[in-house]
Amino acid sequence: MVEFLNRYVSIEKEATYGTEPSGTQIFGEVDDESLGTTYDLMTRQDMSRPIASKSVTGLERSEGDINLALQVDDFAGTVFGAFFPKTDYNSVLSGAHTFDEPTVAADAYHSYTIRVGREEKEHTFTGMVGNSMSISASVGEYVMLSASFVGCREQAAAPLPTGSDLPTFNGDALDALYFANGHVKFDDGSGSAPAASASVKSFSLDVNLNRDTDNAYGIGNSTYSRAPPAQRREISGTIEFNKVIYSTTVDEPLFGDLVSADGLITSDAAADPTITLDLQSEADNDSEYIKIYLYNVRFEAPEASVSGRDTNTMSVGFVALYDAATSGAEKAMRIQGKGGALGTAAF
Repeated sequence: MVEFLNRYVSIEKEATYGTEPSGTQIFGEVDDESLGTTYDLMTRQDMSRPIASKSVTGLERSEGDINLALQVDDFAGTVFGAFFPKTDYNSVLSGAHTFDEPTVAADAYHSYTIRVGREEKEHTFTGMVGNSMSISASVGEYVMLSASFVGCREQAAAPLPTGSDLPTFNGDALDALYFANGHVKFDDGSGSAPAASASVKSFSLDVNLNRDTDNAYGIGNSTYSRAPPAQRREISGTIEFNKVIYSTTVDEPLFGDLVSADGLITSDAAADPTITLDLQSEADNDSEYIKIYLYNVRFEAPEASVSGRDTNTMSVGFVALYDAATSGAEKAMRIQGKGGALGTAAF
């Protein structure tokens, strides 16, 4: 069982892109990872030989995913900070962190060094930046977080940590958030946000930064010489209801409106986002949570069907748009986290 002690993932913010820091690593209770180096081979195709005889290594980079059950700790906060770099502590609610989209140059995306313990050696990936992130949950399941990173080529495998450098998880005493205590609220802008929906069966939410990896290279370096620039941010997702919503008292999107109208819903104030995903701990008392706010949502056409084996349910996709008209919002999405092992440090 010793091998399990040597399986870990840590993340640490870099001061300079691609330079491994020597500060405090943040370890996460990760389910699995798929980080690795990939590179191109340039092979000569001279006409004098029937088989190519010369080849060199071309562009090199690292990429991969980490997947984990979402719990309120510094590891999750650091992952959120990779996609929402405008972070603040205690600005909205007492003891709560906020994670917002960048709005000025000072809100630049961070780069990270990710270290992975794989039983016999530690593998180090520098210059890693967030590319895409997914949060999903179904009734009776843990909330799952998946994050995709891209960065510089992997460094030489290093010895495993020993003694005081052994992994310590600040989320040891926690369990992950799960959907039994989750709440989903909708607001169509007609008034104050009503009670939570009792019909949501599952949801998935994806944030994609569309990193421009082609323009991260420069002559004189075979791997990234700067962080791949983030391009247009895309936010999309899907909500599954346990029935077709023909009428509602809690502002859920109606099947008839989604089919006949344009599906656009906007909030009426910054305090009332179009969709609020409130993911609570087992205590379910607003002391430990992750809350996700989507301010301007356009729903896609709904999907509904029935058969002799299947109940009539409804799924609807959506895209989250930037809300420039709502006073105090001026964003597409915000994340708040509170309690658990989420510390006070800036992410």
